[in-house]
This record gives sequence, C-alpha cells and structure tokens, in this order.
Amino acid sequence: MPRPCGCDLSVSCCNCHFKIHKAKVEAMTLDLTLLRSVQRFAEAFKAKNVPLHVLVCNAAAFGIPWSLTKDGLETTFQVNHLGHFYLVQLLQDVLCHSAPARVVVVSSESHRFTDINDTSGNLDFGCLSPSQNDYWAMLAYNRSKLCNILFSNELHRRLSPRGVTSNAVHPGNMMYSSIHRSWWVWTLLFTLARPFTKSMQQGAATTVYCAAAPEMEGLGGMYFNNCCRCLPSAQAQSEETARALWELSTQLVQDRLGSVSG
Repeated sequence: MPRPCGCDLSVSCCNCHFKIHKAKVEAMTLDLTLLRSVQRFAEAFKAKNVPLHVLVCNAAAFGIPWSLTKDGLETTFQVNHLGHFYLVQLLQDVLCHSAPARVVVVSSESHRFTDINDTSGNLDFGCLSPSQNDYWAMLAYNRSKLCNILFSNELHRRLSPRGVTSNAVHPGNMMYSSIHRSWWVWTLLFTLARPFTKSMQQGAATTVYCAAAPEMEGLGGMYFNNCCRCLPSAQAQSEETARALWELSTQLVQDRLGSVSG
C-alpha cells in the first residue's frame, strides 16, 4: 500500500511524518436493541483493563418497519439513541481515566426536519418512542438524529471538566451503505443517488477528523459537517431539551435494569 506521497511503506521517506505501528483489531459483540447486551459488552470491555481514548457512536437503524425491542421501546429510538446513551454511561469512568478522551456521535442533517417537544415545549416521549399508529420510519430516524446531537452536547457539558470531549457529526446525505437494506424503495433511492453522494471513505472523514485531529484536542459540544463546524437546528442547541433527554434516558434505563450503571 503506497503512502500519500507515493513511496512504498517498506522504505523510509523524509516527506512522510508518521510512524507505522503494529495494530491488533478485536471484534466484540454488541446488540443495541437489548440493554442487557450493552451491559455485557461494557463489562467485557472493562475486564480487558485497556484505556479508551476514542469512542465513536456510529451504529444506526434507518427506515425500518415499526417494532418494539425486548426492552419495550421503539427500535429506531433504542438503537440510534438509548443504546449509545447507556453504553457511554457504562464506559464513562474508563473514558475519564483515559483522559484526554473523545466521543464522536454520528448524527445527520435530517435532525433539522423534526421536533421532539410537545406544544407546551416539553420533551414528548410519545415522539421518541411512538406507537405503531403514530409511527413513520423517516420521522423516527430524524428524531433519533436530533437526540444524537442533544446527547453529545450534554455529554460534553458533563464530562469535559474531566478531560472527555464530545462532538456530533454528519457523515453525508444518502451515503451508500447497508443502512437502506430494510426496504427495496430505500435501496432504489440510495442507488440512484449514489453517483452524486459521498463514498464510504469520504463519509468517514468528518468522524475521523473529530476523533483524531490534533487541533480538536480539548474541543467539544459542537456539530460538524464536511470537517467544518456548523450550527445545528435551534432545538439541537437547547440545553433545556438536552437535560430533559438525559434525565428521560436515565429513567428509561433504570426502569428496565434497575440502575443506569448496570
């Protein structure tokens, strides 16, 4: 594999200023539709006694039919938000002990096209985990992506004093991946859009930037698109809504497992 400058990896090059490290990749099982699985994953990771400098919350469900998880919550909401929320809660001590550490939450520009508050301005659980009659797949996805930014911002406010930062990112519109697999219409739309959208590598760039760029050290509570900071929607910037979502998420986990710490 050539270096960016075109030279071979087996030889030294005065124009390349990075080291070649031996790396070990280990896969671990995690099912975000089951809070107990998240708990078991966190316990298994902690047992390894390794530092955690970067945590990327990237998994997502998109355009899926309405269903409830075994925890009794709408699947898109649990996979895209609550499962990640619980995972970070379980690993936050490891993150803090590993400081400086970074959390990157993959959101979407689609967060702009929804609302999760009721007419009184209060967080509406019925919007987050709707009944089958009130469910629309795309809206559920948009709401979960709004939750991602609110969660990231609140996480940064809580953990940044302990050396852990968090940022939310948008990877790219209709980036072609297996996320569209739940319905042939989604697959058709993503296929038609593929020549005009980002590649997988381009889509990962903003996540990698927030996770690894030296200039991002110590910076958080922001939203990035195309490796540039931009303002999310007004509701995504609401500290009140972020706190309410955090409290609701904590309660949802406690109701099902007895303790947010597992």
